[in-house]
Amino acid sequence: MDVEERAPRRNLNDDIRLLFAPGERAELEAADGDRKTDLFYRLWTLKEAVLKASGLGLGLDTAGFEIPRALYRGAPEGEATPQFRERCPDFRLPGAPGVAWRLETLEDVRFAAALARELPETVSSRAVPTNPRRERRAG
Repeated sequence: MDVEERAPRRNLNDDIRLLFAPGERAELEAADGDRKTDLFYRLWTLKEAVLKASGLGLGLDTAGFEIPRALYRGAPEGEATPQFRERCPDFRLPGAPGVAWRLETLEDVRFAAALARELPETVSSRAVPTNPRRERRAG
């Protein structure tokens, strides 16, 4: 889980350039004012939540993977949240493709927050390498 206070940042553009993948940067650069700040924190908390939950931390370059748009754009107005979550794609990190994550935003006016939960059907996949040859060469 990650929680951030929605505070205006002086170096937001520098952070966007350094922390986000190309598609995310395009979305952020197209936004302005409060929408840009809100989107920045929504994306950042989603990224940090999954990095913390996976144990990879900031050892994985946050600009090297993208959060699916459906996850950070949120549910369309009037759509029930549980049904929307069921249709959201599962997320997989490039550093651990055998594990699927469910990412959720938990927000209010003052704070942006996100929760990453490992999906039960992938828990056993941690014990079995997805590509044994590649792992032997890397070690």
